[in-house]
Amino acid sequence: MAPSRRTAWLYGAAAVAIGVATAGKIRDAWTYASASDPSSASDSLPLYLGAKAVNQGLDPTDMATLEAVYAAADISVTKALFSVLYPPSLHVMLQPIADLSYYGFLYYWRLVLLCGLVIGLAAAGTTGLNRQRAPLGAALAVFGAFVLFPLFVDVQLGLGQPNVVIVGIFGLAMGAAARGWATPAALAAVMGAGIKLIPAIVVWPLLWARRWRALAVATGLGLLVAGVTLAHVPFDRVLDNLSSTLAFQQTVEPHWLHARSLPDWGRFLAFLRRPLLLLSLGLTALAVWSNRSDSGPRGEASAVGMGLLSTALAADAAGVGAYYATMAMPGMAVLITWPLATRASRLSWLGLPAAGMVLWLTDGGLIYSTPDVELKLVLACTTMWAVIALRMIQLSRPWSGRVRAGVAVAVGLTLAYTSLYTWRPPFGGHKTLPNASPGSLTTPDAPPVAPMPHDGTPR
Repeated sequence: MAPSRRTAWLYGAAAVAIGVATAGKIRDAWTYASASDPSSASDSLPLYLGAKAVNQGLDPTDMATLEAVYAAADISVTKALFSVLYPPSLHVMLQPIADLSYYGFLYYWRLVLLCGLVIGLAAAGTTGLNRQRAPLGAALAVFGAFVLFPLFVDVQLGLGQPNVVIVGIFGLAMGAAARGWATPAALAAVMGAGIKLIPAIVVWPLLWARRWRALAVATGLGLLVAGVTLAHVPFDRVLDNLSSTLAFQQTVEPHWLHARSLPDWGRFLAFLRRPLLLLSLGLTALAVWSNRSDSGPRGEASAVGMGLLSTALAADAAGVGAYYATMAMPGMAVLITWPLATRASRLSWLGLPAAGMVLWLTDGGLIYSTPDVELKLVLACTTMWAVIALRMIQLSRPWSGRVRAGVAVAVGLTLAYTSLYTWRPPFGGHKTLPNASPGSLTTPDAPPVAPMPHDGTPR
């Protein structure tokens, strides 16, 4: 057997072996979610109520309306949420299952979440890999979601949390961009923004890659989604909903930032979270723009940039809710498969320990028994971000002296800002900060109630 064929067989066999193990993890996650008490699926409740409201010709952006629909539906959900922070377009998208009972809705919604996650992360795992290695990368990325983020998928499936499918949408866009399929990547961004606003950031690398046709098609789809949404929800209510969502996100801060026992490095990380996104935008623009004339590296840089942006968002959001670290999964996918990439260097092996940071910094991944879990997850996501940024730098073409000076200034300003707010805060000290918004305490007290056998594993 020729060496090339033998190598192909080895990669194929490894992909099958990991795929079989992953299939077991997927089955366990679905079993856990299905066995979870529907009354604990609080995160999917506002989606169901909003969809029912649209179905009945009511306003899904009004909390009183959601409460009235909840009362009329005669269901009982522990810690019932009547959030109006989701875009109205999501409630319009959910119309095909809006007529079902809450339990029927939950079944199909969980199925959408799980399938979206698996397909999306499989696509993300192929970033930078040739056809021979792509199946192995896809299997590794999905396997990593269940092994390196223990219980994250299981619990969020049980809760019906949309972040699971948002991760999948990021992954789909990454896989498409890496293959040079800019139009599907842009369309994924539009559909993701219709569910939650943050996937709209996926278009950023496409802008710098100058994929104008793809962006034009996505704009057309966006106008279509907006038109259908406005046919059900008045324009002024959509604008009010959008402004309220953005205003709320600006007020949410980590509750642990006020603790007197918080070490300086923890406070430094807390203030570094927001600038990470700005650095990610700049680094992604530089990497993609420097490869704008070379389709191969341009696609890989675009995809890795999307993973970098997603991980920056995870580092920010994990500080206010542990399960938002789920948004680092696309970044994990580009880290765990980096050694398999065509343009990988020796530094790519740093991706493997970085991909496992969430698992290593928590109590075996069990966030409920991990002290100071939000701070540790911010540290984990920030570490992952740093290694992904290293891959982005290696993908960039040689920088001119002017670009290097600009990068040095940007990094210097970031460190100066973070250091100032850590050690010499201009607002009088950390104890004078306004109280954190209620949304900052988003980590649930316990996972969804599910039947547990005597050995402690979910059925």
